[in-house]
Amino acid sequence: MKVSIFGSGSIGLRHLTNLIKLKKELKIKSIFAYDTKNKSKFLGKDKNFIFTQNLREAANNCDVAFICVPTFLHNQTINKILKHTKCHFYIEKPLSSEIKDCLSTLKKIKKIKKKVGIGYMFVNHPLILQTQSLIKKKEIGRIIFARAECGLYLPNWHPWENYRKFYMAHKNQGGGVLLDTSHEINYLQRLFGNVKNVQGIVGKFSDLQITSDDLALSILNFKKNNIVAHVHLDLLQFERSRSFKIIGTKGTIEGCLSTNKLRIFNNNKKKCIEKKINYNFNNIYLTQLRQFWSLIKNKKNNLCTGNEAYHTMQIIEGIRSSNKFGKKIKIK
Repeated sequence: MKVSIFGSGSIGLRHLTNLIKLKKELKIKSIFAYDTKNKSKFLGKDKNFIFTQNLREAANNCDVAFICVPTFLHNQTINKILKHTKCHFYIEKPLSSEIKDCLSTLKKIKKIKKKVGIGYMFVNHPLILQTQSLIKKKEIGRIIFARAECGLYLPNWHPWENYRKFYMAHKNQGGGVLLDTSHEINYLQRLFGNVKNVQGIVGKFSDLQITSDDLALSILNFKKNNIVAHVHLDLLQFERSRSFKIIGTKGTIEGCLSTNKLRIFNNNKKKCIEKKINYNFNNIYLTQLRQFWSLIKNKKNNLCTGNEAYHTMQIIEGIRSSNKFGKKIKIK
């Protein structure tokens, strides 16, 4: 099996490292790393993979393609690859910088009977999985409201580089908080299902020297039980914050994805249970790889599907439209 990684930024390098680690387990014969920039000196000499600046060389006879290029290049890169091979695709989140062409790209992959997995890996985070289980067991009764937050300070995100040059700083490259931290939107989907309408505010509000959005606030109304959720995303907080709180008719569930702590309060029992999960964050990425191989083999898996990721894009576009027109937007 030939596996090719298209884009060798931070996420591409993470997948490269993990694929090398699992090379024998996943029965991978060769790994190619493609980038338009010459990163051979940076990557060093490693016999476990081949670096190339030739897209055709990476794509030819490729069985699995990892799409790790900047978000705005996702669709066109997939289309270029499809000219040289018919392969399975692992697409980093989100699907694209805009919803346009996403559906047609997914249909092209489906037409050649290949699989698509999306890099929304928080659906496999132990806290989300435990919370999902608690909700199914109705541990806190019927869900009424949820709140999810992700906040960090952009200049501190990649301290080794000038944040102004980081793709996250540039709107035309698919940067911005709404796209890149859309994990929160996605895992709420996994917990509560599809969204029927959305209201939101998104834009640049800080003094950061960027063209992308640094704050996104939204209210999501879910189809199931009319659950309401508030999503707060920002690039402004000096101390990282990544958490959620879910309120039900019988109690609450609080989770911190930064500290791996879970707190469950049962109002009937007037009892609070606190858990801390010792977990290496990179294990989520290893889980994603193993589950993607299960998907390829038509085995049970817990990956985010192309349809799920497309609905996430619908919500993102809904928030943008709501901000533009100042009204609630219905999600089709």
